Amino acid sequence: MKNKIIFMKKSILLIILTLITLFSYTQNLSFTNHSIISSGDDGYGRPRVALINDNYPVVIFRNNSIPKTIKIARWNGIDFDSAYDITNEGVNPSSQDGPEIAVKGDTIYIVFSSFATNYSSIMMIRSFDGGLSFSDTIRVSENSPQQICRMGNIAINKHGHPVISYMKYTLNFTDPRQMVRTSNDYGATFNTAVEASLNASSEPCECCKSSLIVNDDNIFLLFRNNENNQRNSHIAKSNNNGISFDLVNDIDDFDWILNACPASTTNGVVYGDSLLIVKKSGATGNDEIVVTNVSQATLDYSYNVNVDYIPTVTQRLPEISNNNDSIFIVWEDNRHGTQDCFLSYSLNGIPNLSRGYSFTDSLSIGPKFFPDVTFKNGNIHLVYVDYNESCIKYVKGFFTTSTQITEIENKDFKNINFDILGRKNRNSIFNFLNNFR
Repeated sequence: MKNKIIFMKKSILLIILTLITLFSYTQNLSFTNHSIISSGDDGYGRPRVALINDNYPVVIFRNNSIPKTIKIARWNGIDFDSAYDITNEGVNPSSQDGPEIAVKGDTIYIVFSSFATNYSSIMMIRSFDGGLSFSDTIRVSENSPQQICRMGNIAINKHGHPVISYMKYTLNFTDPRQMVRTSNDYGATFNTAVEASLNASSEPCECCKSSLIVNDDNIFLLFRNNENNQRNSHIAKSNNNGISFDLVNDIDDFDWILNACPASTTNGVVYGDSLLIVKKSGATGNDEIVVTNVSQATLDYSYNVNVDYIPTVTQRLPEISNNNDSIFIVWEDNRHGTQDCFLSYSLNGIPNLSRGYSFTDSLSIGPKFFPDVTFKNGNIHLVYVDYNESCIKYVKGFFTTSTQITEIENKDFKNINFDILGRKNRNSIFNFLNNFR
């Protein structure tokens, strides 16, 4: 009887190992050919990608040559149509930041900084037909008193109305404040601007763009502070649709002291009753992309973990997209000696994130910049700038096997932003691993 039990256990173990081997062998993330969206004089400035109805991708980008414009390219079911201008000549969008896009069905909002006014202001255009036509330019930032406004970002609430954040300064670029404006009529007008960073411990980082996550009536603003050059990531919450932002929290393990601009935006997505946030941190002496889990209710975070830790490599510009436990993170780094764009993903939560690997065109030599990603219905839509070819490229990733299969090369979490110098470390590797036991 004992030998029979041992045999049965060995047989079960063999079956499990066989299945694990089979799953690892059959899983495959494939990519389409890389499509050129725009190039040369048509523009190739910082692309963003989003999905309209029928899951058709649209790509927006800047044309930084004079006259400066913002353009869009739409998928027609077979290929991308030629890109066309969606801002009028004279609007003069900034070539330093933006544009940003938010989409719900066939409703598209695009926000950007404009130099068409006496001082830099935040403008928006909108489309209700999937980008076939756009409205005239709508001013978002207030003008009384006169102010400088830059670095706009945008999200859409559950009713389809835009929520916009931006940085406001005095006319001599002092007293920076992170502002949020909401609309109740699809962007035709905007409510009074609210200082979302008001309850932070110090003023916001003057050169850091904020971003937004909207879930039901909750609006979350992701931004950096500047407390005597301590530039940590923060989150502020409004539970009354942007009337006030009463709750704020520092979400970094370590204090990042930097007498310069971090030059990277913090971004996030809804993840059950939490938020998943990706950000750049250089507090340990290495510029790293870190993912953070934050409670929607309290803004407390449960862990900070490196996405793909590589010593001495400079990582920046993370973006994230998800559908429940399917998570996709992209960023730039220079691990091969020049800038390239990388993807890490999991179909089963953060513990199964893959190592980062390049998704750009391997036939093109030279740096690649400004990645963006969106994911839906098993397809990963990716864009980036190919610098040597002076163009924007798009590529789609898709899975040829069940989405329940374990990811490739699951990363361990030995490198979890751990500071051997004993600086502030509120969440150790042990706390992180305990969350998944």
